[in-house]
Amino acid sequence: MLFASIYTYRAGTTEATSKRLTTLFMNWQPPKGYTIKVHYSFADGSGGMTLVETDSESAMYEANLPWLPFIEFRVVPIIEIDKAVPLGLAAIAWRESVKA
Repeated sequence: MLFASIYTYRAGTTEATSKRLTTLFMNWQPPKGYTIKVHYSFADGSGGMTLVETDSESAMYEANLPWLPFIEFRVVPIIEIDKAVPLGLAAIAWRESVKA
């Protein structure tokens, strides 16, 4: 499954914490079964986002655990638009078929 993982830095981040976070990141390896497809930093410095592929909720949890003192995460499953649109159309058709 694909996930968008949007992260923001926790309030109170200092230069020292930022330095520690960078050092940790440079030494970190993703867990088995967790593949980062892309990783972007927000240009305003507030955080960033990754697109991740994993079929394991444990791998997702394991990947986020080291960063929890520094970062808040919002992890959202995502679907490719060419798969989403037909599902949306089917849902619309079903709603229209149900008569009040």
